[in-house]
Amino acid sequence: MRVNWCKYAPMEWSDYQLVLTVAREKSIRGAARMLGVNHATVSRRLAQLNNGPMGPLLHRSNTGFWPTNTGQSVVEAAMKMEQISDEAVRKQRASEQSLSGPLSISVPSLMLQHLLIGDLAKFGEQHPEIELTVDSTDRFVDLDRAEADMVLRGSDSPPDHWVGRRLFPYSLSLYAHKDYLANTSAADLRWIAPPDGDVRWASWLEQSPFPDAAIGMRITTIAGRFTALKEGLGMGRAACFMADRDPDLVRLPGAPVIEAETFWLLCHPDFAGTSRAKAALAYFSNVMNSYRPLLQGEQR
Repeated sequence: MRVNWCKYAPMEWSDYQLVLTVAREKSIRGAARMLGVNHATVSRRLAQLNNGPMGPLLHRSNTGFWPTNTGQSVVEAAMKMEQISDEAVRKQRASEQSLSGPLSISVPSLMLQHLLIGDLAKFGEQHPEIELTVDSTDRFVDLDRAEADMVLRGSDSPPDHWVGRRLFPYSLSLYAHKDYLANTSAADLRWIAPPDGDVRWASWLEQSPFPDAAIGMRITTIAGRFTALKEGLGMGRAACFMADRDPDLVRLPGAPVIEAETFWLLCHPDFAGTSRAKAALAYFSNVMNSYRPLLQGEQR
């Protein structure tokens, strides 16, 4: 990001981008992370902009940074500029029709770790001229903002204008370490639960073989709960594709297998016609369908 540090210089695109990102993230630290710069850089430049001739653009409250009236105009202008920039990036990428060049795909971190890492490597081996980048953050990236070329995610309602393949739902069930079940009396069994506010957890307990067991601990992340299962610290819910292939974990006797969200493999319509998109859609659709029994809890 190139910044003109002259205090009263006209605002550049990088300044509009900074104001927009701080407004979105509501924090200096979050904006710095998104912009790929350090905290001090964002703080210093925002202070310069707030003290500049346009007056304060963002003010800080107990809930984070919010635009002033003038700042809101800057944010709206920045959003329009961003849309133009993102569209230009997408169209430039879409004009490249060879099986070479950059391709970024976003997949959930746990799917990368437990299922797809080898298949992503094989795709790279089959298409050595494609520069593959894998985004493994768990947020649903925005293809409209060119945050990725393709996304594999579970969703009940993906954006209507994105194109690709509707795959199938994945499933979850209830598990514990085999030694935990063998060595723990029914009265001492404990649940590893999600945090308060998980509206589906009560129905899971009702359908479980141990609905009256107490909650031993609550862990906020799926990865953390899975680690606790692996350590034999209690019983809990897990995705079948993670737990059924683990030799230390077993399903609770009589545990239900319940469908979760449907997987979608999607790209932006501007990119969908490229050779890279077609190759990736075909490849990863076949990969996902090969794992369908495992993902739906039918393969143990």
